[in-house]
Amino acid sequence: MSLFFSSYVWGYATQALTHRLYPPLTDLRRRQYAQAWDLLASSREEAYAAASGQRDEAGLRHSAGNAVRNLVDLVSVNQKDDVLEIGCGVGRIGRELAPFCSTWTGADTSSNMLGYASDRLGSIGNVRLVQLHAVGLPEFEASSFDVVYMTNMLMHLDEMDRWYYVQEAYRILRAGGRIFIDNIGLESDAGWSMFANDAQRFRCLERPPYMPRFSTAAELAAYATRAGFEHVQCHHRPPLVILTSVKPRLGKENDSSPAYASDSLPPEPARGAA
Repeated sequence: MSLFFSSYVWGYATQALTHRLYPPLTDLRRRQYAQAWDLLASSREEAYAAASGQRDEAGLRHSAGNAVRNLVDLVSVNQKDDVLEIGCGVGRIGRELAPFCSTWTGADTSSNMLGYASDRLGSIGNVRLVQLHAVGLPEFEASSFDVVYMTNMLMHLDEMDRWYYVQEAYRILRAGGRIFIDNIGLESDAGWSMFANDAQRFRCLERPPYMPRFSTAAELAAYATRAGFEHVQCHHRPPLVILTSVKPRLGKENDSSPAYASDSLPPEPARGAA
């Protein structure tokens, strides 16, 4: 049996109300992340679809455009940065972002997803892939990265695990390092419509363990502020809410008062562009 799953689901605004069939996996618990995503990535085509709503390389690459533009725009990813993506999947974003930074590291719990990521990114010299074996980032030393980001990933986590990953991001960021997190914004009209539609659809069904849970700006700002970040900002780019913040530099007082910004996406590139 498969379920129709309607939501933002792996493809940003262009996929926001797409109906796709995904296996329910209701025998798994929500926190069995590796098992769920290995099953969703049972083939290259299925892995691409789970990551982007697209089943071919061209569609997968095109789907990364908004996320890459948001990262460059909001946390100023540049050629000096060592960058980590938590929940990299098949390297959908890494394939496009690696040319913008010094090194790009992709981490994921799913060995299947990482296998396809290796096939796609293996020829890129500044790329490294790391499998995570538990919730958290024990594979990485403190103060190892300039940018840590989670895109199209937080929605699949239990809320307590969201908080833990933000704490871990703080640990592994260098002083002055930046964090970027996006999720569907429950406060936006588009986000609420997706939430209400899914609530109706799954009213009498067991919800799959990977079912997205959306966020509010206040939730994301609370994680960052409590972890110790400063310059905490939430940017509203419907249907997304995007958190950005900075790890304080040594000896600098932490100004953790959250700020909220409402802005729009940069222009959409032509299809096929990175």
